Amino acid sequence: MRNHPFDRSGFSRTMLLTMSTLAVCVFLFFKCTLEHTEEPAEYRTSTAVALDWNRLALELERKTTGYRPPVSARMFAYVELAAYEAALPGMEGYVSLEEFIAGFERPAFHLSSGQFYLPASLNASYAGILRHFFANAPGPLKDEIDRLETRYHNSFSSKSEAQKIAQSRSWGQSVAEQVWQWSKTDQTGHLADLNNYNPDYTAPGCAGCWQPTDHSMRKALLPAWGNTRPFIVKPEKIIVRDPVLFSEVPGSAFYTGALEVFSVSQPLSRENHWIAELWSDDLPGLTVSPAGRWISITIQALEKAKPAFPDVMETFVKCGLALCDSGISVWKAKYKYNVERPVTYINRVIQGGWSPLHDTPPFPAYPSGHSAFGSAVAAVLSAQLGEHFELEDRTHENRQEFAGQSRSYHSFVEMAEENAASRVLMGVHYRMDCEEGLRIGKLIGQKIAGLPLKQKETALTERR
Repeated sequence: MRNHPFDRSGFSRTMLLTMSTLAVCVFLFFKCTLEHTEEPAEYRTSTAVALDWNRLALELERKTTGYRPPVSARMFAYVELAAYEAALPGMEGYVSLEEFIAGFERPAFHLSSGQFYLPASLNASYAGILRHFFANAPGPLKDEIDRLETRYHNSFSSKSEAQKIAQSRSWGQSVAEQVWQWSKTDQTGHLADLNNYNPDYTAPGCAGCWQPTDHSMRKALLPAWGNTRPFIVKPEKIIVRDPVLFSEVPGSAFYTGALEVFSVSQPLSRENHWIAELWSDDLPGLTVSPAGRWISITIQALEKAKPAFPDVMETFVKCGLALCDSGISVWKAKYKYNVERPVTYINRVIQGGWSPLHDTPPFPAYPSGHSAFGSAVAAVLSAQLGEHFELEDRTHENRQEFAGQSRSYHSFVEMAEENAASRVLMGVHYRMDCEEGLRIGKLIGQKIAGLPLKQKETALTERR
């Protein structure tokens, strides 16, 4: 009887030896291949630099007065722009954003590849631009900028020549200064953290029009923000759909939308309470801003995905640009339509004495900024890291002040949609606000995600 082909007794000693030799060769091949394509050390160090500086930016944003949602979004755009441009000489195959942003020019680069140490440039750029944007941060936090810059600078001495580090540091500083000077030419957006409220603004008195819900303050947050200079997508290029026609008649579309907000709060289920507070993100001094929340998500996603360094920088800068341009378009629409908040409508029309889970923000309802920020960044992250991306968001982990325990998601779009829904559960937005915010953010995010910054493939070995 003939042996089965996979019966070990049928193998000759020669065949076993041959197979063993083949296995060793396969192992060595893959080992060599992995070593050959391993990311350069400068890239690994630079990724760590970028992640650490973005973490510090979130702390600065959370604890510095004046960084409300659209202001934070704009800040992140300029910070990531400066960092991307400072790193660009070490990112072969990538192009400057000056090709896509009208009016922006980066300084001329005069160093050769052998004179450039990427991590030093990146470190100096982040430090320089954050010092500008957070000149009014609490003293201990400004000290943290110095400490982080110094820690990384000192670590570079064992990795590259002193002159190379000094030249690269100088380049990073010059890029940060150029970006800051260009920021100053935007009269509406520049230093907006110091001028959140316009005391001369008078809210329209028409039926259904927004009025400040904090009657002790009676101020509107950034009513002129729609005039801020965008980076890629001008607000006039985004067609915002009209909100539902205002009505106080029971059964009308507007009444039904307000009734939904009221009904889900009677009372909020445990799950809905968790969702509402997890995505609140607009509690100055306590949480990051809604824009900052999506930078936090970006950091967590990049830590998990571990893409090559140039992809890290492309992701950060596109997220920053998407946040800024979304905020401008949404704020322009907010003060065009001036839709009153649910708390005002519900107390007047449905039931007096009702209040949302947290205070209502001091600006009109339609469309939702939260929703737009989330949808814009979700579009970028989906394009960069994949449409199906498992992530446990730990932004508010260990918070005791509200329901901030971590929560798991299957995609960035799922996160954006839950973020939008949370505003209805919170009691500060109608469903129509959130749906339109999602739509606007997606349009802007997709436009920015499509910017061809990477114009040629380059092997890692060629970048060394």
